[in-house]
Amino acid sequence: MTRTISLDQARAIAIAAQGLDRRPNTVDQTTLQQTIQRMQIVQIDTINVVARAPYFVLWSRLGDYDPAWFEQLQYPAGQLFEYWAHAASFLPIELFPLLRPAMLRYIHDWHRSRRWLEENKAVADGVLAMIRERGPLRSADFEAPADHAGGGWWNWKPAKSALDILWGMGELMIVRREKFQRVYELTERVVPDWDDRDVLSFEAAAEQLSERGLRAMGIATERHLPDYFRQRRPGIKERLQTWAAEGKAIEVHVEGWKTPAYIHHDQRHLLEQTPTPSLTTMLSPFDNLIWDRQRTLDFWQFDYRLECYTPAPKRRYGYFTLPILWKDRVVGRIDAKAERSAGIFRVHALHLEPNIELSEALYDDLAVMLRDCANWHRTPTISITMSDPPQVADEVQARVS
Repeated sequence: MTRTISLDQARAIAIAAQGLDRRPNTVDQTTLQQTIQRMQIVQIDTINVVARAPYFVLWSRLGDYDPAWFEQLQYPAGQLFEYWAHAASFLPIELFPLLRPAMLRYIHDWHRSRRWLEENKAVADGVLAMIRERGPLRSADFEAPADHAGGGWWNWKPAKSALDILWGMGELMIVRREKFQRVYELTERVVPDWDDRDVLSFEAAAEQLSERGLRAMGIATERHLPDYFRQRRPGIKERLQTWAAEGKAIEVHVEGWKTPAYIHHDQRHLLEQTPTPSLTTMLSPFDNLIWDRQRTLDFWQFDYRLECYTPAPKRRYGYFTLPILWKDRVVGRIDAKAERSAGIFRVHALHLEPNIELSEALYDDLAVMLRDCANWHRTPTISITMSDPPQVADEVQARVS
C-alpha cells in the first residue's frame, strides 16, 4: 500500500536532501566538497550582481566559506569538471563516465555544430595543436584573423567557436577559470586513465544519472525528475515504477498531488524521521532547489520568474531577485546588490508573499540572514530601501544596523 505524506513533509524532505535544512557545524574545503557531491550539480551563470551562481548556491548551504576553496577543487585538485548537465555546470569528477556518452553523441545531436566543424576543420585542428603544444589556453589566447569581421556563428571569432564545440564533443575539458574565463586542456591529459572502450551505453548512463538525481532531489514525481539532469522524459515513469517494484525507490502519495512521488531507498531515513528545517537563507535563481519553476510551484505555491531579461518598466520585483527560504517555506524575494567597493549590501526591495504572517521571529531570521550574507561579501553596511509590506524594511533594518 502506498504511503501518504503531507506536503509539509515532502517540502522538508526536498530541503534536507539538498542540505538546506541547517548549516553544518564545521565549514571547510572537505565540507564544501561533500556538499557538491550531495547536490551533484552546481549550475554556472555569469551574472554577478550579488555573487555568481556557483558561489552563491554554496553560500546558501554553508554560510561564510572561502570561495578559493571551490576554485581549488577545480585546480589543482581536479575534483570538479564542467559540462552540460542541468545546464552548463560544475560536476564532481566521478560523473565524467556518466556524461561521456553525451559527449560522444554531441556532434550527432547538434547539427549546427557538426556543420560548423565540417566547414572549419582546419581551425579546430589548429586549436587542438596549439593546446597540445602550449598547454591549457583561454579563448583570449587565440588571435582572431585579420579578415574576421565579427559575423558568423554567434559572432564569435573562429577559435572560440572551435573551443566550445571541441568542449561539447569532449575533446577538450575546462581545467579552471581565470577571472571566470574558461581555460581549456586536452581531455586525454585531464583524465589520462580514461579509455573510451569503457564507455557506458547512453541508456545505462541515463539510468544512473536519474538515480543520482532522485537522491539529490530527495523526492520527485515523474515530471520533476528528468529536469535535474535535463534528461528526456519518455521512459522516466516506467523507470520509477520499476525502481519501486525492485525496492530501489519508495512510492508515496503527497496530499494534494495527482501523481505519485518517489524517494530513493538510500534516502528512506528522510521519510522515516524527516528533519525539521531551521535555516533561513537566500537562494540563487539557479539554485537546485528552485530552478525547476513548476516544481517550485508544486512544493511552495511560489511563482518565481527571473526578471533580468524583462524590460525594466515591466519588472514587478526587480532585476535579479533572490527567493527567501524561511525554514520549510519560500516566503518572498529580495532584490539586492553587493556594492563591494563601497562596503554596502544594498537591498533595493524585499517582497514577502501575501499569505505570510509577520512576526518578531521572521524579522529576526531575516536580519540574521542579511547580516550573514553581507559579512560573507565583506560589505558591513546593510541598507534596505523598501519592502512590501512596508513595515518589514523598518523592522529588519533596525535589527541589522
